[in-house]
Amino acid sequence: MSLVILDPDGRHAADYPAWLGDSGLPLRLVTNRPVAHPGYAEVTVVERYARGPGVELAVLGYARYGQLTALIALDPADQVRAGGLRDHLGLPGQGRTAALLLADAMTAHDALARAGVPVARRAELRRVADLHWWAHHWGYPLVVRARRGPDRPVLGALPDEAALRCFAAGPVFPDNPAVVPALTVEPLAAPVPAPAELDAAVVAALPADCGHPYTVTAVRVGTHWLVHDLRYDPTARSARALARSQAGLAPVAEG
Repeated sequence: MSLVILDPDGRHAADYPAWLGDSGLPLRLVTNRPVAHPGYAEVTVVERYARGPGVELAVLGYARYGQLTALIALDPADQVRAGGLRDHLGLPGQGRTAALLLADAMTAHDALARAGVPVARRAELRRVADLHWWAHHWGYPLVVRARRGPDRPVLGALPDEAALRCFAAGPVFPDNPAVVPALTVEPLAAPVPAPAELDAAVVAALPADCGHPYTVTAVRVGTHWLVHDLRYDPTARSARALARSQAGLAPVAEG
């Protein structure tokens, strides 16, 4: 039995042995930093951490030689892969479906809408024609964002038809029509932290996980508040508290 930790940049690698030492379990670390990591039973350094299969293979390799108790992953970019590994290995904690709600804008949008929570307008972009359709349907200005990931940055601000045509002719849309870009489009807005009533409606629809807290942003349209975004927020609690929660350990007083 052991605890496996994903820590891509080694940000908390020196702290985990103290944070999780009372578990009595050996710690195994998967990281991208080839430096000394005392306090671990085993360390696997993965060079192509972000894009290659090395992280998954390392965790599956650990599981092959002994039962894993929990998988700990605090970095936003690791949430979906960690959820998939927990599902595959039958580990407790957040699975892939729940992780996608906090990492994929359309997944969260659609889940909240089905639960009756008011959501801001947003649509998936699969092809250039979709962009023209939503411009016709909503008007300008529009914003194109990355659909997935911890940041989901704005990739294009479209104040008018000329800007849309210029953006559509750029490199964002692949030449191969079989390749679907991970993009969304929405009316331009200035999201702010959600008011308490709307935040409570989101929590009622999607109960919060102590090891995977999230934040909700909203936009106001007329007199109504609408959910704009839902994201995993590791800054909502201390890294120590998140790690212990994901490891299934009791909380301790923060000093």
